Amino acid sequence: MPTSCYRSDAHSETRLWILPWNRRALRCPYCSDSILDMSEDPSFRAQLVFRSGLAALVPGMFGMGWLGSGLGIAHAFTPIVIIFFDVVGILVLGSSIYFIRKGRALRRNYPASFDPRAQRIRKQFIVVLVLEFTAIAILSMIAYFIHRPDLAPVLAAIVVGLHFLPLGKIFRQARYYFWGIAITLWCVFCAFSFRSNMLVAWSNIGTGVLLWASCAHGLLRARAIVHSLDHQPDVSRTSEI
Repeated sequence: MPTSCYRSDAHSETRLWILPWNRRALRCPYCSDSILDMSEDPSFRAQLVFRSGLAALVPGMFGMGWLGSGLGIAHAFTPIVIIFFDVVGILVLGSSIYFIRKGRALRRNYPASFDPRAQRIRKQFIVVLVLEFTAIAILSMIAYFIHRPDLAPVLAAIVVGLHFLPLGKIFRQARYYFWGIAITLWCVFCAFSFRSNMLVAWSNIGTGVLLWASCAHGLLRARAIVHSLDHQPDVSRTSEI
């Protein structure tokens, strides 16, 4: 099934739809998938706002750690960099907390009923996380065993990048593929281009920046979903008309 499609006629503008949401957080009407059917439900979209905030909070914290450690190793913490680092970090984490709270409020307004598809998605997500942390632990031990501790953070970042790929399939989110591939390619490039402290510094800086960018992407998506819920038409009045 294609990840995007086009439609144009005399009464509508040409738009690019990317699964599962377009820029207005609306599903593509010309594609079909189970998670897209779920996205029509306001309660499911309310859950997405909460999960988008949570999904931005955790990578945002890891991104701050990765970027901060890389800048520290590179001795790049100038006054301007410190101000920029603090401001962006506060914005990312603060916005994540805001959408978590907003999502909780929306869930109260749109209570969700039990859905086996959502339960299946949650189980698959947990499996991916377990495999991710297991792979990081094993690869870190291998790096120290071959006396290349500088490879440990790079291999961990590659695993983090790769773990976005199954998440893209689970959640039908094209953005996960993009950021996962970007992080992985950056770390592979660093592994072939740098050694020792420079390898750790540049891989950490790039991984942190890309994680923060993925958080910003997810938060913009959450904002669009909130906008769509705030402007949702009254179904009862529509049916009467």
